[in-house]
Amino acid sequence: MINEVLINLGLSEEEVDVYTSLLNSGGQSASQLSKTTKVKRTHIYNIASSLVKRGLVSQNKTNGTTIFVPLSPDKLLSLAHDKKDEAERIESTLEAVLPNLKSKYNLAENKPVISFYEGKEGVKKVYLDTISEAKPILALVETTKVDLEMYKWVTTEYVKMRVKNDIPVKAIVASGLKTKTYIGLDKTELRETKEVPSDKFPFENEINIYGNKVSIINHKKGSKLLGIIIDNPIVANTFRSWFHLTWSRL
Repeated sequence: MINEVLINLGLSEEEVDVYTSLLNSGGQSASQLSKTTKVKRTHIYNIASSLVKRGLVSQNKTNGTTIFVPLSPDKLLSLAHDKKDEAERIESTLEAVLPNLKSKYNLAENKPVISFYEGKEGVKKVYLDTISEAKPILALVETTKVDLEMYKWVTTEYVKMRVKNDIPVKAIVASGLKTKTYIGLDKTELRETKEVPSDKFPFENEINIYGNKVSIINHKKGSKLLGIIIDNPIVANTFRSWFHLTWSRL
């Protein structure tokens, strides 16, 4: 318990070892302290000198040898008061800068995290993130101009995973050759779809809104496959509000 109290006052374990040895055995040289403590002999002098600076130990020479002598433990109360005063100064300083720190925290907390993905495997990771989140999806979908390999993967493997995980979708889909088939599978694929004319609303990308995230996918046939995930509740809720407004008017 004594060692713990001394450490809480700011002494290191080595300082505690040397100080308690001096209290128990009286004045000692560095050579003697290396035998009565666990401190390495090469460190003894520095540790003892540190205790001298703290006012817990004095030093004097006897026959040319430096002897370290313990002073009254009453000095420990002074250390405790100093530590208390320092804590109060730190608290006062912290209170002064806390509003600025909170402001920085709020900015960081609300700053969107944006992740980019490329190629077929990258775009697959964007889709699979909706499975990991396991939240209902609001989607803006184009089925006609999609890369054939991606379309096959999405309509078979991805949809099976989504259905297995009981993740529903509300989709606004641009009309096209595959739209009728797409809508025809709504019930079995846990989806509710509304169609818009592609000549008036030519969707170039797919957008998925889920949880606190929004993904934007370019899987257009003949173009570079890209995916973006924006992780931010404010952005997601803005897109979600926009989707519901559009949905309610179709």
